[in-house]
Amino acid sequence: MSRLFLFLFVLLFPVFARAEGFVLNETACEDKLLELINGAEKYIDVSVYSINNKKLVDALAAAHRRGVKVRVLTDKVQAAGVSSRIWDLIDAGIPLRVHTYKRIMHTKVAIYDGVSVSSGSLNWTEPAVHKNEEVCDIFVNDPDYAAQHQRLFDIRWENNSRKKSDLWLKPRLLKRRADQAKQTK
Repeated sequence: MSRLFLFLFVLLFPVFARAEGFVLNETACEDKLLELINGAEKYIDVSVYSINNKKLVDALAAAHRRGVKVRVLTDKVQAAGVSSRIWDLIDAGIPLRVHTYKRIMHTKVAIYDGVSVSSGSLNWTEPAVHKNEEVCDIFVNDPDYAAQHQRLFDIRWENNSRKKSDLWLKPRLLKRRADQAKQTK
């Protein structure tokens, strides 16, 4: 009986976990991104040009705290901006690398547990959600599509080494800590 159940499960599983795609506007995209982040169980890899959306940053930090492996790769020019929230991610203990390999990194992609992907024009910023015209493509339950993005993310993660990122981050982190120390006096 258990072999029959296993056979039926393997045969029918693709029917129940069929791939789906969504094209969403700005606020619906933010909601879906939060759903994907909050639903992730194993890992989230994010490659995003700009990140300052408090809800998304807080959700990534919460995922990290619950044991989800989170990695973020972002553009160095945008990371240096006054509204960037990279320091919140770093303070949460999330591995973060800044893109130092080519001139800019203009991607907006995240991979969730190796089965779902978000992409499109939407930066993970407040203006992108509340002021801009954007589009967001979401693919769920599509491990083959996710694997293509994962391979590219892993290449970019390695090309933008921790050493190179740390060289870029260290002076900014020291300045940030000095500025914070001045504010507390």
